[in-house]
Amino acid sequence: MGEPRHDAQEEERIRGEVVVERSLTSQHRRLRFTVPRGHAAPEATPWRLDRYLHALLPTISRTMIQRWVEGGAATVGGVACRPHYKLRALDVVELLAPLPERVEAAGPPPLHILYRDQWLMVVAKPPGVLAHQAGKIMSGTLLNQLQDLLAQEGADPRQARLVNRIDRDTSGIVLVSLDAEAHSGVARAMEARQVRKEYLALVEGVPEPEEGWWREPIGISSQATIARVVRADGQACLTGYTVVEQARGGAYAMLRLRLHTGRQHQIRVHAAHHGHALVGDWVYGRPCRELSGQALHATLLAFTHPLTGAALCVEAPLPAVLATLWARLAAGGRVEPIELSASQRSKLSQGEVQGVRRPSWLTEEQYQGLLAEAGDAGPEGLDEG
Repeated sequence: MGEPRHDAQEEERIRGEVVVERSLTSQHRRLRFTVPRGHAAPEATPWRLDRYLHALLPTISRTMIQRWVEGGAATVGGVACRPHYKLRALDVVELLAPLPERVEAAGPPPLHILYRDQWLMVVAKPPGVLAHQAGKIMSGTLLNQLQDLLAQEGADPRQARLVNRIDRDTSGIVLVSLDAEAHSGVARAMEARQVRKEYLALVEGVPEPEEGWWREPIGISSQATIARVVRADGQACLTGYTVVEQARGGAYAMLRLRLHTGRQHQIRVHAAHHGHALVGDWVYGRPCRELSGQALHATLLAFTHPLTGAALCVEAPLPAVLATLWARLAAGGRVEPIELSASQRSKLSQGEVQGVRRPSWLTEEQYQGLLAEAGDAGPEGLDEG
C-alpha cells in the first residue's frame, strides 16, 4: 500500500494553522507544536511525521528532515519517533534541527593581480574563496577585495565587475572589468566563444585516449539534488582534454582542459561521466581529507583586448595546495577518502524549491533565515568549471 497523499492546499493549511513555538540554542533551532484536532481527525488521512514537518518547513528538503528524525531529533510526547510515525490529534511534537555548520574564516589571502590596465584586471582567486557575495556571505569575497582596492585608490568601487566566475573551491583566473565599455566588449567576445579558457585538473585514473573531446549535453537532474547530469535534452557542451602527466601506477592524472562552452560544473560532470572524477569532488566523486573541494584550477585566459586590440594571454600557476598534492600523487601517493560531512549531505539533497511562498505567520527575516538553513551561501550562479 502506498503512502497517504496530501495536496499542496493541505500543506498550506498546516502552515497557516499550526502554532509553532520557536527558539534557538547554541547548536539547534527548536520547534515545538501541538497537532490540531482537525489535522488528525478519524476521517482524515493520517500524516507521516516527516511529511508533516516538511509541510511546516517547505524550504528544508524532506530528505534532510528524514535524516534528522532518524537521528532522534524529533520527539512526539517526549519519545523519539521514526519518520513514518502516523500523527494523532493533540500529539505534542518537538524538533531539534541542527544549525548549519559554521567555520570561523580568516580573511582571504591578499589579491594576486596577474594583469592590470585602466580598463581590465586579471586576478588569481585562491581555492575556498567566493567570487562574489551570495546568500549570507556578504564579505571576504574576491569582489569585496577588488572593491576595497579601488576605494583605497580613490576610485569608484562599483567599477569592479566580474566578467567570468568560478566556483568557490576552484582556483585560478578571474577577469575583472573596470570600465563599462570594456565589460561589454569582453562579454560579447565570450558569448561569441572568442575567449580561450583552459583549466588544470587532478583526476582519478587516466583517460583513454590521452587526448580527446567530451561532448555530452548537460542539464538539471530530475532528482532533488544540486548536481548536474548528462542528459539527452541538456545544453550542448564541449570540453577538450589532454593528459599532461600520469601518476606512478596510473591511479591519477593531471589534465589540461579547454572549455568551448561554459556550463555550470561542465568539467566536473564530464570528467565524472567518463569515469575520471576530479580529486576531492564531493558532488560528483569522493571527498578526501587533503582538499575541501575539487582539484580544479583555471590556468589560462587568452583574448583580444576590447579597447586596444592587443592580444592578451594570462596564465596562473597551480596554487601551492594543488602543486604539493600533485607532487605526492605523481610519486605514487594516494588521497585519503572521507565520509561526506553533514553539511555536504544536506547540500546534495537540496533541489530547487519550486513554488514556495513565505507563510503569512513568518516575518520576511524569519523566512530568509529558514531559506538560509538550506545551504551556507545559496546558489552562486556559476557558469564554469
